[in-house]
Amino acid sequence: MKFPDMVHALKPNPKSHIQENWRILDFFSHHPESLHMFSFLLDDIGVPQDYRHMEGSGVNTYTLINKAGKAYYVKFHWKPTCGVKSLLEDEAIKVGGSNHSHATQDLYDSIKAGNYPEWKLFIQIIDPADEDKFDFDPLDVTKTWPEDILPLMPVGRLVLNKNIDNFFAENEQLAFCPAIIVPGIYYSDDKLLQTRIFSYADTQRHRLGPNYLQLPANAPKCAHHNNHHEGFMNFMHRDEEVYSLSLSLSSCIRYFFGLNAILGSLSDKGLFLGQLLPLKV
Repeated sequence: MKFPDMVHALKPNPKSHIQENWRILDFFSHHPESLHMFSFLLDDIGVPQDYRHMEGSGVNTYTLINKAGKAYYVKFHWKPTCGVKSLLEDEAIKVGGSNHSHATQDLYDSIKAGNYPEWKLFIQIIDPADEDKFDFDPLDVTKTWPEDILPLMPVGRLVLNKNIDNFFAENEQLAFCPAIIVPGIYYSDDKLLQTRIFSYADTQRHRLGPNYLQLPANAPKCAHHNNHHEGFMNFMHRDEEVYSLSLSLSSCIRYFFGLNAILGSLSDKGLFLGQLLPLKV
């Protein structure tokens, strides 16, 4: 995995705690796939003017599954309705030097004034059957899908129409995780996504505790039911029995020892433990 090494290269010098360009470039010079990112970072769009004029990209490739069970690879894109605006280096020095919270203040003031920021949500889709027909790997996060052959399709919008009341409770305690999905959206074989699925949840448990999903900022707004209970800082009131699947001895034998040909089922996408076949007990 190169991603953790990349993060370490971007961190400050461990002795002086000063970020040094040579450390960053020394790492990326050995990874030519980073050139695409640097072409954006060092271009005129490298420093967004503020959050309202900033695009968003899902980076990872997910899967959309329709009612018929057909799956498509998907990329998500956010486009601001007020357009994309950026700062040149000398402008960024002036703006950031006079107010290091200028982007946050611009967002807060705009919402307070009723000038609600809005982003349009677009998707690109690929049939997995066509995955090998392109001259790039659609599951490679260092690549973007060409819009001339895979056009953006509008599917929704996001409007920020209310400022939060308490920054720590409603913002600082937010726990984003690529593993949390809704029906109709699933994962893909995107290697970076596969790692993020479990690593983000580990980070949130370390940062906020094992019951971080009970915090109001992270909990569902509708009624929900699960088997979670107990644990540090659990404040969910549950007076009913928490159901857990019980297995009889016969079931245990069938499902834990009834693996036929454990090493006999290999897939070009990875290794699987074989097909479970019940044993006669």
